[in-house]
Amino acid sequence: MSSYNKKPQRITLPRKPKYITISSACDFFDLFKKVEKRFDNCFMLESLGEESFISRHSIIGFDPEKLIWAEGKQLFIQERDGSTESFESDNPYYLLRDIVPQNILSRGFAGGLTGYIGYDSMNYFEPTLDLQSSEMFDAFRFGLYKDGLILDKMTGEVFYFYYDDDSTGNRVALVNSMMAEPTPENGPFVVTPAGESMSKADHANAVAKVKQDIIEGKIFQCEVGFKKWFDMEGDTINLYEQLREVNPSPQMYYIKFGEQKVIGASPELLFRVRQGEMETFPLAGTAKRGKDAAEDTAFARALLNDPKEIAEHNMIVDLHRNDIGRVARFGTVKVRSLMDIKRFSHVQHISSEIVGIMAEDHDMFSALASNFPAGTLTGAPKIEAMKIIDDLENDGRGPYGGAVGQFSFNGDCMFAIPIRTVFAKGNKAYVQTCGGNVYDSNAEDEYEEIQRKFAGTKRVLDSFAPANTQNKA
Repeated sequence: MSSYNKKPQRITLPRKPKYITISSACDFFDLFKKVEKRFDNCFMLESLGEESFISRHSIIGFDPEKLIWAEGKQLFIQERDGSTESFESDNPYYLLRDIVPQNILSRGFAGGLTGYIGYDSMNYFEPTLDLQSSEMFDAFRFGLYKDGLILDKMTGEVFYFYYDDDSTGNRVALVNSMMAEPTPENGPFVVTPAGESMSKADHANAVAKVKQDIIEGKIFQCEVGFKKWFDMEGDTINLYEQLREVNPSPQMYYIKFGEQKVIGASPELLFRVRQGEMETFPLAGTAKRGKDAAEDTAFARALLNDPKEIAEHNMIVDLHRNDIGRVARFGTVKVRSLMDIKRFSHVQHISSEIVGIMAEDHDMFSALASNFPAGTLTGAPKIEAMKIIDDLENDGRGPYGGAVGQFSFNGDCMFAIPIRTVFAKGNKAYVQTCGGNVYDSNAEDEYEEIQRKFAGTKRVLDSFAPANTQNKA
């Protein structure tokens, strides 16, 4: 049933969740393998690699109480038994406020909505845009999780949290039985390349078009890119297991909604709210890693002395300051660090950190909307750049360049930018990458940068090419 005036029902929760210590010697990823084999809807979020201090905890969620997604002007809510209601709204995104409490008393993770927000959700935040949607993904999709598992990386302890003591609310018996099971073997997995959405010549034409738009004064910078398509057969946990080894990143995620999967190793936090403090960490400016520390430093030095890279980064910092400023208390926006170097497995980036205190009349939903999507994936000015991208890229981005993460019941949220990520529906999958085009860009260098950003993910995907999998067998 559907009605324009009907509002979705609000979740009611006790003021605090309960936490139980389950284990202090558990392989958390092994536990997720058991979860993933058993449940159609589940997720794992973790933070690995040199920048892993961004998050002390890893989280597993399984079999959510509800699935919530949007298509156009409709919000759909599906219960565990499969029954689904839809709600008409001019802005389905803001209907989430009617469902999700934001006042639970817990500093730790205490459940909430976990999933993705597609790049085309910008249509809900900016009425002048009509971005193309994705055939494979919804405008956004979340699971509503009222219990789950948390690993404290400092102590090695695993906690189970829940709210209600009934059998659906407290599933500790199920968790204990999963812990006792042997870890399932990974099934076979094959990845076959299936072409690109833009040829090298198409990309060069797109760069030329962007440069013309810059000359005409429409924009300063624009992030245009393309997809690499793949056919994937078999057990996708293989892919995540390899990403963890080859490209350990501060934002790692495996999010599964049935046939839809978002599996990635992103270096870039989109936006975080913790107790009213907002943070964003734009990455703009890329160099390769060296063979040793001295070469790393030499590449970093060249990057930080490159006027084009510095100009590009400053422009993005200004854009992010402006985005946070729209939802911050007056005078609280600060650039906490400007132009640090962050090192990842295959590249190093220029990074800054921008913070602000959330204004009284805002919450995590409006704060995220104000910072969506990241300027590093669009360009500047943002809206105009997005119109040009939509024109030049020949299909919808889906969650690429949008957000992946969670809105928590305690009013905090944390979202990564889904880059260095595989987006799959059934056997069809893609990876997308883009590069920042400015007035003095040249297409050859931009194409090279796109290939470099793709290197870590490509290495993992290539290891599952048909020839390789036969060798392994």
